[in-house]
Amino acid sequence: MQVSVERLRVGLLVGAGLLVLATVVFLGYAKYRAKAYLTELPKKLGVDVRQEANGYTYSQTVKGRTVFTVHAAKEIQHQDNTYTLHDVGIVLYGQGQSNRTDRIYGKEFTYDPNTGVMKAQGEVHLDLQAPAPANAEKMDYAAGKDLKDEKKDEAPGDERLIHVKTSGLVFMRQLGVAATDEEIEFVYNGLTGHAKGADYNSDNGVLVLHSAVKVNGLAHEQPILLTASHADLDRLNHKVVLEQTKYGSVGGDGNQTAEARHAVVYLRQDGSAERLEAEGAVTLTRADGSKVVSERAEGRMNAQSQPEWGRMFGGVHYVADTPERQANGNAQEAVASFDGKGHLKQLVMVGDVSSHERVRTDVASGKTAGVGQWSERELNAGRVELAFATGESGNAQLRDAKASENASLKVTNPGKDGKGVVKNAMSGDLLTAHMVMRKGVVVLDSADGSGHTSLREVSETGQEQTSSGDSLHVQFRSAERRAGQGTKPPSSGEASGNVEIASAVQQGNVVLTRKPVPVAGQAAEMQRATAAKAVYDGGVRTVTLEGGVQMSENDGVLWADRATMAQDSGDAQAEGNVRASYKQAGQADEVHVLASRAELKKAENKALFYGAAKPARLWQGGSQVEAPVLEFTQNSQPGGKGNAVRRLVARDNAKGTSMAVHTVLVSAKPVDAPAKGATKGPGVVRVRSGQLLYTDETRTAVFTNGVVIESTDGTMHGQQATAYMQQPQTKSAVTSAADGLLGGSVDRVVIAGQITMEQTGRSATGEQLVYTASDGMFVLTGRPGEPPKVIDQTRGIVTGEVLRFRNGDESVVVSKGEQNGGEQRVHTETRVKKER
Repeated sequence: MQVSVERLRVGLLVGAGLLVLATVVFLGYAKYRAKAYLTELPKKLGVDVRQEANGYTYSQTVKGRTVFTVHAAKEIQHQDNTYTLHDVGIVLYGQGQSNRTDRIYGKEFTYDPNTGVMKAQGEVHLDLQAPAPANAEKMDYAAGKDLKDEKKDEAPGDERLIHVKTSGLVFMRQLGVAATDEEIEFVYNGLTGHAKGADYNSDNGVLVLHSAVKVNGLAHEQPILLTASHADLDRLNHKVVLEQTKYGSVGGDGNQTAEARHAVVYLRQDGSAERLEAEGAVTLTRADGSKVVSERAEGRMNAQSQPEWGRMFGGVHYVADTPERQANGNAQEAVASFDGKGHLKQLVMVGDVSSHERVRTDVASGKTAGVGQWSERELNAGRVELAFATGESGNAQLRDAKASENASLKVTNPGKDGKGVVKNAMSGDLLTAHMVMRKGVVVLDSADGSGHTSLREVSETGQEQTSSGDSLHVQFRSAERRAGQGTKPPSSGEASGNVEIASAVQQGNVVLTRKPVPVAGQAAEMQRATAAKAVYDGGVRTVTLEGGVQMSENDGVLWADRATMAQDSGDAQAEGNVRASYKQAGQADEVHVLASRAELKKAENKALFYGAAKPARLWQGGSQVEAPVLEFTQNSQPGGKGNAVRRLVARDNAKGTSMAVHTVLVSAKPVDAPAKGATKGPGVVRVRSGQLLYTDETRTAVFTNGVVIESTDGTMHGQQATAYMQQPQTKSAVTSAADGLLGGSVDRVVIAGQITMEQTGRSATGEQLVYTASDGMFVLTGRPGEPPKVIDQTRGIVTGEVLRFRNGDESVVVSKGEQNGGEQRVHTETRVKKER
């Protein structure tokens, strides 16, 4: 078939038109489909979408509040209807935090619209508590920029910002939760942290760190390290929960750590720590290894996160163990308060408080650890309050201590030259102590007690002294103080804190006891004293008692206004209205003494009593002695059998022959009572002499330095005399009164040296006179060439070798004395009648 050119031309024009029409229709349909796709995409994502020049931004609102915004610079749809988003930023708005936001941003995310899950590919970042933009609708804010690198006028920095870096992050849109199992790294306020795995809830703002939590950096210009097995950061409730946590810092007090099984930190609005609660083996450890452990603890911090107050309870235990110091303590509860810089200011412990501390006293001497001497301190009380001061290096230094509720303090120090130990102990209803710093060591300076106080000291030799009273003040002395008092300088070891009692004052119903060092084969004799006040001088080791002093031993008691006792020897001096009483077991009458002052010498078992305006006076039963000085000695018999042997010396203060000693002895001869109908009683023998010596063992009283003896039978003068006391008639379990000092009655008296005697109407002279009290017999002798004489006023003079006579008897027996065992009369008796 032949086709013309015209027909071909028309066909080509129609085909071209149809092609143009088809192209137009196809392009229109394509444009329509593209617009429809962009319109349907937000429905698939479940968000509202608006397109901007730099990509796509999606935001979700709930009840008119924007929950989160997702921005992607580019997206790619895959055949499985999933998407790949590039340069993604997610902004999350927490409840009630319109001015605070959290951000998640990374290079690439995958998104599944069916599950609403977005997963980061590679590294991803989180900014928690990030500052909000000036315009909350500014979509560039979600573009994924690192705020730390932005200009201040665009996004100002915030020290409370928590910047997190991790990988493998999954964001679940419907739950508003982001999670990862990978390693995470975070930065906060200059601190760097790491953890393994994390969860983040945008709704409540809780960040959970799964495990291996570690934070380190600088806090208050001090290095810190925090570790935990698990952590929850609840920003809505402003708290952090830590499990198996440990916090360490390095500061003025050295390296310190705190750890617990469970801890909760409550935060302020600005993110600073405000309060802490911990439980489960709560442990505080210092650089020296000392630890404080309790079951529970709580604390409060100031705005700078420095501690203000802390409490450990549920049983508190303290332990320290170093080559120089060992200590342990216990209490039910401990409460600490701090100053504004976090330095310990006060510590209060309650509930069965106990503390035991051992400190090396020769650290500086170069001795090997464990070989040298130790000083020990032990404290027990129901409540203890400690006050601290901050040293130049920032260390907490103990300054004052208060212990109450049956408080007691024991101090044990090495003895002199390292031999033995010296033990001191004090107790009271309330004890307070003050410490000072000496040569870099805190030492005990003074202590006070009130309410049933007691003070006890045991010397190196084992001698023990204890006192009690209503109040007590003790001043302690260190080694350098002793050196200042003229003793040898302290050794290098003595400067390490070894202290001893320098002085002590105890007042109110004071009772003092002293137990000397036991001697083999002898019972220790306890000394006891009471007074209104006791003052101890550690320099000379004496105790001075004042006000109603009473001192007692096993067999005697002494009273005085004031007394001073030597701690080592037991010697004492008493003055002011001195009175004393002594009594042996089974003795009927006591020995009593009155004096102005007294000296007690324990080593010699001697007591000296002194008179002043009046002589000292001693008496037992009817016998008595008065003299300027009474020296009373008591010595145990060999083997410690029977009563002690006592000895009395009465004398004048000055040397000479002054007859200042006055003695009254009971005579065995009864005398008629002057009044009719009165009963007869024993006679007495009165003696004046320069000195008296009486001994229990011989039961003799020896008078010297001039003697005047008066009895109912006459008055006798001589240079010296010996009175013999009667021996007990029976030996029974109970000793009679005759066994006492000057006890019993005078059996006979022997006077020697220039004898003169006066009786009524009669006088006599001679060299020796023996007077027998039981029968009133006198035996007078002379010396060669000077025979004795009896001069009767009416009968004349009788002489002979030996003259015997009685008072009231008209006869004098003259004899030659004893020859060949018997008496022979060589002169006849001469009877001289007395005028009546």
